[in-house]
Amino acid sequence: MKFNNRPNRCIEVSGKTCWISRDVTVLGVIFFVIGETAYIPLGLRGDQMPTEPGKWGLPGGYLDYDETAGEAIVREIWEEIGLNIPQLQSQYSFQGSLDQPYYVGSRPLRLQNVSLRFPMMFFLENTTQLPSLQPQVAVDEVAETRWYELEEAINMQLAFNHNGIMKHCLESYYKDIWSPALLSS
Repeated sequence: MKFNNRPNRCIEVSGKTCWISRDVTVLGVIFFVIGETAYIPLGLRGDQMPTEPGKWGLPGGYLDYDETAGEAIVREIWEEIGLNIPQLQSQYSFQGSLDQPYYVGSRPLRLQNVSLRFPMMFFLENTTQLPSLQPQVAVDEVAETRWYELEEAINMQLAFNHNGIMKHCLESYYKDIWSPALLSS
């Protein structure tokens, strides 16, 4: 895939790395449903990542120059787990939004000031296999990708409380199409 963004830059100040314009992050909260079972694609953060190395997490990252939030989430998902979201939207039934996040958080945590969470739920036919996951970034950033069943993923210790974020998305944005009772394990 080709993107029109200009990556953020960093400078060194007194021995510290300072990023220029890294205030907004995007996070893809992605579910794939086959029959009665939901699956989540997760990436294992590389050992060289400055925060939460070696933990599994949802795909996401910083908004770059010259891109909308929707373009950023499509790019981050492509880079970190190798899923082509526009192509998947044309192949499968889709409930969600790439234009409007379901949740906007503004709690500065020394990393960013605003976090945008984008909901995505794809419904596959019972005989369909899950798409292949192939990260487009170095193993220092994403060491491995894997599909997890929703129940298992929600009970894992994920990076940045992503298991709680998945549960919140299901209980708020998808409450009318996915039963919260399925999460009570």
